[in-house]
Amino acid sequence: MTAKEALHQSGRNLQIVRHAKGFSKQTLAVLSGVDEQIITAMEGGDFDFPPQLIFELADTLNVDFREIMVDPTTN
Repeated sequence: MTAKEALHQSGRNLQIVRHAKGFSKQTLAVLSGVDEQIITAMEGGDFDFPPQLIFELADTLNVDFREIMVDPTTN
């Protein structure tokens, strides 16, 4: 898996977890303090943001950050 593929999968994971928890992007944005446009970009595979945002989103969703991030060296 390339780094780009891992980032896209991480974005998909974020979307899956968000849906499973019943959060809209807007709700997640309000609760986490992360702008909704950033969440949209992250779900699209654009993780060119400070890693702290991933931890904030994971904390708000009450999951370990590893449920969102994919290690490109695995598989």
